[in-house]
Amino acid sequence: MRADRFWKGAARAAFDLAFPRRCPFCGAVIGWLPQCADCKAETDAVLHRPFSLSATEHKLEDLEGAASLFLYKDPARRAILEMKNGGRPWYGRELGYALAMSLFGCTFRVRHGIITLNYEGPRLPYDRVVSVPSSHADRPYDSTARMAAALAEALDLPFEKGALERSRPVKPQTGLPGEVRLANPCFSMRVSCPQRLEGRRILLVDDVITTGATISEAARALLQAGALEVFAVSAAASEIEPPQKQEDKGAG
Repeated sequence: MRADRFWKGAARAAFDLAFPRRCPFCGAVIGWLPQCADCKAETDAVLHRPFSLSATEHKLEDLEGAASLFLYKDPARRAILEMKNGGRPWYGRELGYALAMSLFGCTFRVRHGIITLNYEGPRLPYDRVVSVPSSHADRPYDSTARMAAALAEALDLPFEKGALERSRPVKPQTGLPGEVRLANPCFSMRVSCPQRLEGRRILLVDDVITTGATISEAARALLQAGALEVFAVSAAASEIEPPQKQEDKGAG
C-alpha cells in the first residue's frame, strides 16, 4: 500500500505543479503549504468546539458518535457551497486534508514536491472509509467522495468508493426546516458491496451535518449490511437547538 501511495503522490505532485492547489476559503494559490495563512484567523473563528457532536442537538441514531470540523458558517459554508455547486470539486481534497490534520492530528509533509499526510497516533478504531452519496445524481463529480478519499489516504485506510447508494431519487434537503428534514421519507440508502463491509468498522464522511438524519440513515444501511459500527465526520455542522429549548421558546 505504501508503494501505491508513493506513485499516487508522484502523479499528484505533477498535477499540483501544473494546477497549483488553491485555498478552498478564498481561492488563493497555496501550492505546497498546509493551509492558507491569510484565512487562518477567519477559519479558526468558525471551528466547531468541541469537535464532537451532541446527540441532544443532532440525530445520531445507529452511530457510535460524530464529529465536525467547522460550524456551517462563512467561510466554511462558502467553501462547501463552492465545492458542491460552484464547479470546484477539487476543494474536496483540501477539506479532506483539513479533516485529517485537525480532527486526527495528521502531519503535513512535502518531500521532492510530493505531499503526504501521515497519521502517527494510536491505532484507529476504523478499518474502512465510506462517503455519503450525493443527492444530485446528475452531477459528473462527487465532491464528498473526493473529501473522503483524501482523508482515507491520510489515515492509510481503504476508501470504499460508491459503497453507499441512494436507493431511490432524493429531494434536495437544502433550505428545508429541521423538522421537515427529520421527517422527510425520501432518505433511503443501500450498500452496493455488503461483502466488503461485513464485520468492518466504518468511518463515514459527509460534507455537512444538519439535523443528522442523513448520516443516521447511512449508518443504518451500513449496519444492516453487516458493518460492526459507524462513526461519522463532516467538514461542517449546523447549530441545532435541543428539542427542549425549542419547546421552551414555543411556550414563551
